[in-house]
This record gives sequence, structure tokens and C-alpha cells, in this order.
Amino acid sequence: MNKILITGSTGFIGKTLVDYLKSNGFEILEFPREKGDITQKEIWKSIAKVNYVVHLAARNFVPDSWKESSDFLESNVIGTSRMLEYAKEHDSKVIFVSAYLYGKPEILPIKEAHPLLPNNPYALSKVLSEEVCRFHSQYFDQDITILRLFNVYGPGQRSSFLIPTIVNQCLKNDKIEVLDLEPRRDYIYIEDVLNAILLSIKNVNKFQLYNIGSGTSFSVSEIIDRIQKICNTKLPVISSQVVRKNEIMDVIADISLAKKELNWVPQFDLAKGLEKTIATLRKFD
Repeated sequence: MNKILITGSTGFIGKTLVDYLKSNGFEILEFPREKGDITQKEIWKSIAKVNYVVHLAARNFVPDSWKESSDFLESNVIGTSRMLEYAKEHDSKVIFVSAYLYGKPEILPIKEAHPLLPNNPYALSKVLSEEVCRFHSQYFDQDITILRLFNVYGPGQRSSFLIPTIVNQCLKNDKIEVLDLEPRRDYIYIEDVLNAILLSIKNVNKFQLYNIGSGTSFSVSEIIDRIQKICNTKLPVISSQVVRKNEIMDVIADISLAKKELNWVPQFDLAKGLEKTIATLRKFD
């Protein structure tokens, strides 16, 4: 049986990935945050040999990264380096789960070759982590696939993120309040992300890098309209019209490479993904 180590196994993606990979016949070894600090070499020495590592563990809440930038760099970059050392020792193949790193895009849709323009300390930590991955693949002959996830959403996401924030307001409040209605993002449902990780595990070879998104974008206003339609509400929408510093107004992933090389195609459009997300939030409301 193929054994997989999942770091960050109690996070939004990690906890669903554990069950998903078990259902696909893999033996899973979990490395939750509670197990210890991923930057410490001693922690990694205690972990049994596995065939694959899916590295999700990272500090990832962007607002916190501005206040604690050094901590983000230490945790994410050094933690990734420790993981890669472990993988090298045990000849484990690696799936490194990265993020949107392109800053304000020069052209849409965004291909993997687009210049990396990290616009917050979290994104900077991911760029540097990717470089460590690339180095290990090139000079230590490690098999590593990087997945750059765009805006992931779905059941279990922290309530501070946009979609759960709007859904919770729609279900519980008499109005919906947001900062800005205009920014557009490429939203990808969590089950499509899980499938991308599974296909990457099956195909990891040398160094590969893929965008994982839907290939379309929606504004905050459009997200609200679709959520209200599913919830059968017509609540007033109040925008404080606050434009964040260095705001990115539109993001669309070019996912043609993942389609071609991984045979990966998103199965959930926005309506279907929102319906499943809202149904879960209603169930636990």
C-alpha cells in the first residue's frame, strides 16, 4: 500500500484530504499542527518513512503576515526545507501546495510562466518555498510537483474568508456588508483541489508546476447575487467602498497545462460549489 504523509492535516484542505485519499486506497500518516513545530529537525526524525508527502502545513492568513512577517518566513520557508530534507532521506515524492503568487497580473488568463510578484509576506514565503523545492529537484534529483491554488472555497473554510462570511450573513443577518464589490477572483471548489492533488500524486515525476483554478472569475457582487439566489433571500447589500492597498482587480487562472499533463478538469462550477457549501453551513447552523 502506498503511504502518504500529510502535513497540516487538520487545516481546511488537510482534514478533507485525509478522508479523500483514504477512500482512494492510500494509507495516511498525519502531521497536524499539534504534533509540533515543522521547523524543528528533531520532529522530522520521528516520522516513519512514506512514499509521498503532501505539504500543506503553513501559516496562511494574509492579514497576520503583515504583522508577523518574519514568523511567516521562518515557519513556511524553513518548514518546507525541513520537509524536503526528510523527503530526500526517505526517497519520498513531494506535492507542495502553493498559492496565488502573481500579484497584479500583466495578462489574463495567467499562465505558470507569468512573473512572480508576491504582494504580501505570505505570498513571499511561498515564492521562496517554491525556490527551495526547485533547488531540491534540480540538485538532489527529487520528484516534486507544485500546485498553485487560486481562491479555494468549500465546507470547513474559516469564517473570516469571503464566501463563508457572505453565506453566514445571508443565513443569519438582515443585511450583507462587504468592503468592495468590484474585485474579481478565480474560485475553485475544494473537491476539485483534492482531485488535483490525487492526480499529482499519481503523476509526480521530476519537477512539475501547475495552476489550479476554475479558469473564470467572479466579482464580490456576483458572488453575493449567487449566494442570495441559493438562499432565496433578497437582503440589502452595503459596501463600505473601501479599496484595499495594492488591490488586485481581476484574477483568472490558465489551467490548460494541468488539463493537458494531469488530465485534470474542474467538476464543480460556482453554482454547484456554492450549493454544497451553503448546504453544509445550514446543516451545522
